[in-house]
Amino acid sequence: MKRNFLFMSVLASLFMAGCSQEEIAPDEKDVGNGKANTSYLTVNLMSSDATGTRATGGNYEDGTPVENTVKKVRFYFFNGNGGTANVKLLNGAYVNFYDWEPGENYEGNQPGDVEKKLNATIVISTKDGDKLPEMVAAVLNPPTDTNNKIKWGEDSKTLTQLQAVVDNYAQTGLTKDGYFVMFNSVYYNAANSTEVIAIPITTDNLQKEAADARLHPVTIYVERSVAKVKVKLDIEGFSDGRLELKSKTKDEAGTEIEAPIVIGGQKVYLRLDAWGLTANTTRGRLVKKIDPEWRTQWWRGTHRTFWAINDMEATNDYYNYNNIKATFADALYTNENAGKDDVGGTSAASQQSTKVIIKGTLCKADGTPFTIVRHLGSHFADEFSETETENLSELKKSILSQLSTNGHNYYYATPTESGESAKTERKQIEAGDLEIAIASQQPVEGSDNNCYVYARLTTEAQGKTWYDTLDEGTEAAPVTPINYTEINEKLSDEVDKALVWKSGMTYYYYEIKHLNNDSGQPMIGVVRNHVYNTTVTKILGLGTPVYNPTEEIYPEKPSKNDHYIAAEINILSWRIVNGSYVLEW
Repeated sequence: MKRNFLFMSVLASLFMAGCSQEEIAPDEKDVGNGKANTSYLTVNLMSSDATGTRATGGNYEDGTPVENTVKKVRFYFFNGNGGTANVKLLNGAYVNFYDWEPGENYEGNQPGDVEKKLNATIVISTKDGDKLPEMVAAVLNPPTDTNNKIKWGEDSKTLTQLQAVVDNYAQTGLTKDGYFVMFNSVYYNAANSTEVIAIPITTDNLQKEAADARLHPVTIYVERSVAKVKVKLDIEGFSDGRLELKSKTKDEAGTEIEAPIVIGGQKVYLRLDAWGLTANTTRGRLVKKIDPEWRTQWWRGTHRTFWAINDMEATNDYYNYNNIKATFADALYTNENAGKDDVGGTSAASQQSTKVIIKGTLCKADGTPFTIVRHLGSHFADEFSETETENLSELKKSILSQLSTNGHNYYYATPTESGESAKTERKQIEAGDLEIAIASQQPVEGSDNNCYVYARLTTEAQGKTWYDTLDEGTEAAPVTPINYTEINEKLSDEVDKALVWKSGMTYYYYEIKHLNNDSGQPMIGVVRNHVYNTTVTKILGLGTPVYNPTEEIYPEKPSKNDHYIAAEINILSWRIVNGSYVLEW
């Protein structure tokens, strides 16, 4: 793939001369707070892919117009220690940032790898006696409030304060045209063994003449704060949106084979409906965090890094079956979710890796949803009904059979006659007395519990008079009724829980793998400004069942349930922008 990269030169001529708060004085006039000194600085914003060498196959991917749009930029300037360096008078006081909104002046396509380019100059205005800035950082599309004001306000920020900024950069409001947040690429400079966050400004970069500044530009490499995930289906036998499901089994010779799944005399098919992300982190850092002491080489690139440390306070988001809505033509964005151990020993061990979850429907040959049950190691067809007394009758019969086999038989008293000759007889518990309930949910992954169901007495059945024997005793010593809770306890504790693919609802999932480390082992995680092109090549088994589509899914694979999905994952380093913008203050 041709490695195109964004090259943006930032232009701003900001004149104070008693005008708006966004203007600065280019001519050393007294502005009420001391004489202003003026310098010119040329800044080039460039994709971190421009000179990168690491990505699967050495490939890079250009961003879409939506991903590339820049509506606002804030530049922060620092001294050599990361403290604030004043560069603009704002509301009677100097601050260390400039805000800019782009104009329409494009130079057009440039020869070579540079797609769009503009030359520009920033005017730096400092109070007489103040040191000139020594470092600069850029925030592209900084998050704004409902009034289109930058959320961080109009206060100066040190580099340390910027490093503490976190947000949910993957939220819909920040992954649309002109809102993708970008920041300096953070990387390890092997030449001098240092971590690069803000970019140094030398005395050569700051000139008294704009023409001289253009000859000595500062280059800032930038990255988006989110990762991008795509899913492609490349499965043999998959056509018209459906796949004939198979499972692994063994033939008479003991050789492992793949055979069609047949239940109730009917083949089972899988319709793949949608996909999504799960266990994605709730927020990410504005400033990428690395550990320069990492001793391996795989994570180091040129002007970029291929690993990162999570915000330790971030948590994971989970969604229900109904929330999984992305089509296979869609791309989804997610916050960074990589290293869970911070510098200094702090650990976020509770954070889980981001996963792809695929939503499907088990169906019959004609495409109608197929309700399937697994109980006592056997799969069988059943019928789902909104009327609970008619719901899953085959499963309820299996449950009652196991209950009786375990020596627990229950009967209820029912009148046979009325009036003066009223009598009762005892009838054995039956399927219509039961309702199916989902197991108590545990908000953790891999519980091997959340996807199961069990039976309990219906509300109506709880009102019946129950006995554990047909023996009525004597008039002098009648058999005492039992409390219905005893039956519910036996149904819960001594009867195997079941799996129910209600109306065929099922899901599959897999962890997103990153680049291989120096040992050749794939790292698990997602890193900002990477595209994860995942390709599903095979699906075997029924997947994980869903009984209640409004319950949050904490991914799990039920035990002894042949559930298999194969995926190939290709990682591409994400391109920043295909164009350049005029930046004017």
